[in-house]
Amino acid sequence: MELALYPGVRAGRGLPPEAAVRAWATVAWLMSVDGRAYVEDLDGGADQPQLRQVVKLRLLELLSELDTRLTGAEPAGEAHQLALALEYGLHEVCHASGQELAQLFALEQEFGGEEADDAGVRELWDALCEAFPGQIPDPLVASGQSEVLRALRNWSKLCVAAGTDAAFLEPFLKDA
Repeated sequence: MELALYPGVRAGRGLPPEAAVRAWATVAWLMSVDGRAYVEDLDGGADQPQLRQVVKLRLLELLSELDTRLTGAEPAGEAHQLALALEYGLHEVCHASGQELAQLFALEQEFGGEEADDAGVRELWDALCEAFPGQIPDPLVASGQSEVLRALRNWSKLCVAAGTDAAFLEPFLKDA
């Protein structure tokens, strides 16, 4: 299944500079910290089908949150992300209907069918990282902490250039 990645930005739709810096830095952080951890768990859980089920659902919920943030809105509560993704699809991270997401994440199989292949989920994740407008630090590799700190400094500079307060980065620093 071929999906258009970051279609809104590629079509020229965007947020005002202040909101865009906040949204894209937050999305990069969530992809770096949460997304990369989920994908590592997915890769490492080859012999644990229940773990893979949970991780795929969490990754889909994360994609829904990223999608919402890229619109400039605050995401709904964590408990609602999966339902929103399946009902409304994704529009900013990738263009996919809820049905396409259910197929890609093999949700029919997850709830009682045969064992599902995770290759499509991994391909989507890799494509999203590759198409991301900027570098997503990888805290899971040896040089990752310096990449994370460099990214935080760069995002802080972007905030200054866009005329927005960089205080939203503070929780990221505490997690780094």
